[in-house]
Amino acid sequence: MNKVALVTGAGSGLGRGIARTLVNAGYDIGIHTGSSEERARSLAAELAGESGRRAEVFVADFSRPGGAERLFESFAGVFDRLDIFVNNAGVTMGERIINMTEELWDTINNINWRNAFFCVKEAAKLMIARKISGSMVLISSNQHNSIGGNVPYALVKDSLVKLTAHAAMQFARYGIRVNCIAPGWVNTGEKRMEGWFDSSVKEIPLHRWVEPAEIGRWILFLNGPDAASLTGQTIELDGGVRLMTGRPEYYCSPEEPPRKNANDTERSRREKKE
Repeated sequence: MNKVALVTGAGSGLGRGIARTLVNAGYDIGIHTGSSEERARSLAAELAGESGRRAEVFVADFSRPGGAERLFESFAGVFDRLDIFVNNAGVTMGERIINMTEELWDTINNINWRNAFFCVKEAAKLMIARKISGSMVLISSNQHNSIGGNVPYALVKDSLVKLTAHAAMQFARYGIRVNCIAPGWVNTGEKRMEGWFDSSVKEIPLHRWVEPAEIGRWILFLNGPDAASLTGQTIELDGGVRLMTGRPEYYCSPEEPPRKNANDTERSRREKKE
């Protein structure tokens, strides 16, 4: 029986890398998108052609209430099981409290929090109904703190950490484990990220960004036998940024040049070829 994974926000960015890693590991995949349908369908065709696995696209607008329910109604009509659910969908938008508008708050809240909460609910209902001891992974951020201009984003990302703990306790009786990954800078290859590496990597103790395939492999680990007792935990993949208690220069030598993710880039190329 083929195992199935569903990744929200997989039409672009980190979600695409996660979907690719899961497919390469032998999973059939549900690719959710809210606004990148063309890219999502291109990815699905590419993954199916390369791996022979089933890859289906589900379009649901998370900017409005009810998106989670519509997604899972469509998903359950195509797949009869769910082994891994990855809540990745989100928008990186921010503003200081004094300048916040209700419209911006509603957009961030609906996409990053409201539909995340109800996706977890719907994923649990499906796993329980099918008697599957599945795994859920919520993608948070190392920015779930009081960063000045990113208040609503940080608030909802912090909420995902709390949701992880509550969901883990409520669904443990069904054998469903819920964990969270909080990455820092991720090398998604998106054009919007160009120009950020040289300035940001100097403030990361390990002098590197996270690769999407790394996060994908962590998701596989969290669903595997070696993580059978791990639930309700948040794993921070940020190169040590959240550990700093002083200015970055105390940890990141200005004399040491930033290191490109050469090994990870080469590994990504090999994975694509496979």
